[in-house]
This record gives sequence, structure tokens and C-alpha cells, in this order.
Amino acid sequence: MEIIQEFLKQYNKQYDYYSEIARIGDKKIESEITNRGIKAIVSYRAKRPDRLKDKLAQRQEEKKYKDVQDIFDDIIDLAGVRVALYFPSDRELIDEIVKDLFEIKKKKDFPESSHNPKHTKRFSGYWATHYRVVLKNTDKEHARYHGTQFEIQVASVLMHAWAEVEHDLVYKPLSGGLSEEELSILDQINGLVLSGEIALELLQKAMTKRTKESKEITDKYELTNFIVNSLGKNYLNKLKLGNTNVLNNYFKTIYKFNTDTFSKYINNINQSVDETISDQLLNMFIREYLKDNIKEKSLKNYLKKISGPNKDTSGFELFIKTWIILEKAISIINEENNVMHRKYFVPKFDIFLENKSFTHDEINELHHFRKIRNQLLHGIETPPNEYLNNAYIKLREATVKIIGQIKDDDNKNMLMKELNELDVN
Repeated sequence: MEIIQEFLKQYNKQYDYYSEIARIGDKKIESEITNRGIKAIVSYRAKRPDRLKDKLAQRQEEKKYKDVQDIFDDIIDLAGVRVALYFPSDRELIDEIVKDLFEIKKKKDFPESSHNPKHTKRFSGYWATHYRVVLKNTDKEHARYHGTQFEIQVASVLMHAWAEVEHDLVYKPLSGGLSEEELSILDQINGLVLSGEIALELLQKAMTKRTKESKEITDKYELTNFIVNSLGKNYLNKLKLGNTNVLNNYFKTIYKFNTDTFSKYINNINQSVDETISDQLLNMFIREYLKDNIKEKSLKNYLKKISGPNKDTSGFELFIKTWIILEKAISIINEENNVMHRKYFVPKFDIFLENKSFTHDEINELHHFRKIRNQLLHGIETPPNEYLNNAYIKLREATVKIIGQIKDDDNKNMLMKELNELDVN
């Protein structure tokens, strides 16, 4: 017991440290859940020292701790984040978020086939996913937390509630062991919870059906639900969902939303490209809206919405519209060379390497410009005006160079006219 007492003494001193790393994890996940339009309740905690003492006393019989470090190595959930989902099927979307934000040390899906419950059950018990993670790409502010593991538990709101009750009554009995009748009642509640999860999944599908019939999406949560339930699991297994909040902002400022039209765009999502579903959809909408209206000013409204009303967005708009003309030029060149591509495609630059019109460095620069374009559209990062102006000059030079490779003079002149008019406006 001396080892446990020494551990608890150290842990009490470090309690705020573990509470803070849990808070950091909580805020990171909550931010991304908001961006992706997922309904969930996120909470965090560091283990209470008084509860930890009882747990360690039980585990000491099995683990035979030799020193304090043995305990720190054994108890990996001193800090924890809990994600309670409204809809159980959204666990896959949370998996995407966890992989993006953290370095995963271990992932465990429940129920485990090897798990032996403490009492006989008719129902399958706890359905959830647990992650052991560390912070990824820690900045100076969070450097002291680098390498410290904490746990993320993901389950439905119903399952979390049941698991909390069962865990405290069965695995942490503070008032004696439960009777056979009490254990049977817990098992029965588990069955109700599993039935409730099925009902939640049916509710999610019913919401999608209602949205399609009403042809209206009112917020980002309905938008995410509509996209996820309009796509098969095959898509979601291959592609990330991405930031649906960006799409929602776009619809509020530019696009007249219609679920029938939106479904046609969803059907054009390409599984073979390395872009998120949200990125692909946003690119389709902007390209479709501006392809015949390159002078249209409403893009400025969207840019102001995501960057702030006091921000000068003229440089943003110029850069994005120049990129659209570049994509038009590549589409025409592909057609002239009998290169088949989808109506909505992610431009590839291989042809310019093959004909030696661009160097590898210039191609890499074009890929970099695409990242800048995505950052501008997402409001992720606002480059300094001087940097953006220099990038625009180089992008314009590359676009002129690409337009010059179009064989048809009418198309070539049309795109050069659009490009020159951007400078005037």
C-alpha cells in the first residue's frame, strides 16, 4: 500500500496537469464536431484521487506494482474525454476526427469477444470505441503535454448513461455486491438501450427523408445528416467527410439550396481523389456558380462572412477566380487531347510534365496554390496581403502559360479576356 500512497501523493500534485490535457483534448474535438455538423455532447475529466485509490487497491492484487512508475504505466485513463453521440452511426465520423487531431496509440472496439462479464447477460453489453492518444503537432503553449497519453471514449448518449450506471454498481460497488435480480435488471436496461440505439438510427434516416421531401436544409447538422445518409458506407470508408460548416456558410450567402440539385452533386463525388467530401462539393458549387458568371460579386459576400466584415477580401476573390479560369483551361486542354474526366474534376498537372512545359518545381507550386485556395475558401488561414499578392502574380503567370497551350483560338481568347477583366474589376 505504500506504493499506492506514494502514487496518490504524486498524482494529487499533477491532478491539474491531467485535467488540463483532458480539457485541451475536449476543446479540439468539440471544435471539429461543430465544424462537421455532428450532434454530440463532449465532456472531460481527470480521475478523482479518492476513486482512484479504490481502483488501485483492487488492481494491486493482480498487478503487483513494484514502484510508482508501474502505476502510471498501467492507468492510462488518468485524463479522459467522453464523446456522447446523438446518433450511434456517427462513430465513424468521430473516428475520422480522432485520426486527424491525435496520434493514436491504441484503439479498442467494444464489445470485445475476449471479454468475460462479471455476471450472466442476455444482451451484448457496452458498445463503444476507446482510443489511447497523444497530442499531435504540439505548439509551444502545449509542449509540456507532448507524449502524455489520455483516453477518448466514444459511444451514444444512451450507451454512456447505461455504462456509467453499470460500471459504478457492478465494477465499483460502494454499497456491497448486487443481487442476481439487480444484475438481471441492469441486463434488461442494456437491452432497452440497444433497442434505443436502433431507434436513433431509424430517426436519423427519417430526418434525411424529411429533408429530401421538404427540399430544405436549415442548419449544418441537417446538412451533415443529409450527406452521410445520401452516401453509401463505401464512400465514407474511402473519403473523409471534411468541414460541412464551410458548405453551410456558402449556402447562406451564395447558393440557393435545393436537395434535388444537391443530390446530383453528391452523385458526382469522386472516390479516387485525395480531397474530402465537403471539399469536393464546395469546389463543384463554386465552379458551377461562377463558370458563366466570372464577374459575379456575390463570392465576396461569402469571403467576408468567413473572414470578417472588416477584412479586405478583394485579393482572396481575385486569387480564387483566377484558379477557376485555370481549371477551365485545363478542362479545355483535356478535351482537345481526348483525355476523359468527370464534369467536376480535380485538375491534374501530369500533362504539363509530359510535354515539358512546366518543371517539377512549377508543378509543386501549383499544388501549393491549390492548398492556398482551399484555405481561403475554408477561412482556415488568412495569408498576409503581400504574400497573397505575390502568390496571385505567380498563379496568373501559370494560368497564362496554361491558356497558351489551348489549340482553339476562340477558347484561348475567351479565357484571356476573362483573366484580363479580373484585373480591371
